[in-house]
Amino acid sequence: MLPDWPRALGQPLVSGLLKTEPKDFVVEEVFDVEFSNDGEFDWLWIEKCGDNTEYVAKQLARLAGVQPRAVTYSGQKDRHAVTRQWFCVHLPGKHKPEWRVSENETWQILRQGRHRQKLRLGSHRYNRFILRLSELKGDIDGLEARLAFVRQGFPNYFGEQRFGHGGGNIAACRQWFAGELSPGRFDRGMYLSAARSLIFNTVLAQRVDDASWNQGLDGDVFSLRDSASVFLADIDADIIARLAVADIHPTGPLYGKAAKLGVDGVVADLEERIYAEFSDLCAGLMKNNLAMERRALRVVPKDLQWKYAEDDSLSLAFSLPRGCFATALVRELINY
Repeated sequence: MLPDWPRALGQPLVSGLLKTEPKDFVVEEVFDVEFSNDGEFDWLWIEKCGDNTEYVAKQLARLAGVQPRAVTYSGQKDRHAVTRQWFCVHLPGKHKPEWRVSENETWQILRQGRHRQKLRLGSHRYNRFILRLSELKGDIDGLEARLAFVRQGFPNYFGEQRFGHGGGNIAACRQWFAGELSPGRFDRGMYLSAARSLIFNTVLAQRVDDASWNQGLDGDVFSLRDSASVFLADIDADIIARLAVADIHPTGPLYGKAAKLGVDGVVADLEERIYAEFSDLCAGLMKNNLAMERRALRVVPKDLQWKYAEDDSLSLAFSLPRGCFATALVRELINY
């Protein structure tokens, strides 16, 4: 079982339901592309519901008569949701397929184009979410204060879907690291991500507990807002001011081999204590040659809007940077 990581404002006083049906959770990649109308790559804008990204990629490979590795995408999307994302099929020396999708499939092609460039993992910058929280009960009036709070930023936890049902990806990862399991390439990547995410969430939970998740500590590495750019800086008036307006964020570790830019002081001590707690996962990550990366401890939603309905539901619309989880925002609002 996964821990119930602490929330910035403590336990919510409202309960409700999320994803009672797929249309309650809509996510769409924010990614503008202008096609060259030539080249070797077919780009497909696909809406899916009930299928994971890997399944759709394999179906596209089958339709095109190519190997699965010829199909790429920018990011994984939820199975139990309505999602829209780009896929790319490499078709060197092949004519453009007609892309006839069976009526029995739960995915469809909304748009397509030919391009000279390949779609690579992590190409889109944002995801746009439209969520419906239903059967809300409790201190509904108090939700306004929480919504106003998360609009300014919330703890950037990895969502529970990263870890599999009941944390199963972590259990499988430990079996793999212990030599008791031999996963395929896709599963290996999933398990490595889950292990790094668990370590990061544990560091973030400690920073939420001591109220430093949105503040600077001596030895912090900071990231620019909505950017992978990081830098080390002493805590001074300028850093404090930039943190206050969320221009920069403190970061936590995506564990791996030491990078040139690392934390120091109290932050290094805190993170080393947590590495010791997960020594088996850290050893396995090192063995797989992952490099240390940094991830912002705080994320600020773009264009957060909300609306209540007479059926005791709340609709939310917002955008988050790629790799950030809408469920991390929702868990600050309600117990779902």
